[in-house]
Amino acid sequence: MNAKLYSKVAGVVLLLVGVMGFFMNPLMGMDLSKRHSVVHLVSGALLAYLGFTDADASLTKNLVLLFGVVYTILGVWGFFTPMMFPFFRIYFTDALINCIHLVIGLAGLAAAMLGGAKAAPAKA
Repeated sequence: MNAKLYSKVAGVVLLLVGVMGFFMNPLMGMDLSKRHSVVHLVSGALLAYLGFTDADASLTKNLVLLFGVVYTILGVWGFFTPMMFPFFRIYFTDALINCIHLVIGLAGLAAAMLGGAKAAPAKA
């Protein structure tokens, strides 16, 4: 998976989760606050924009790498911290949410660091 494909998939998924968080809370047992859903909408919109437009490949790769780092840190930190932002109520620790953040973050890191470059055009 490369950064462009990751941006498309993760962007659409985060947009859907963000929208569903407003109407279906708790979502599959996860307590998603309105602010948490807004974060999903914003990050999903950014990723979808990078994935579905002709955004610069290096910009896409760098932002996917940053996204992967942030979500991986959130996932790891969530296992060790009772509440990270109690005054904002953005992020409550929940094992399922931490695991999902880890998967999304590690997939972003892999897509940015291991994803191959686009195939070179065929020479005539």
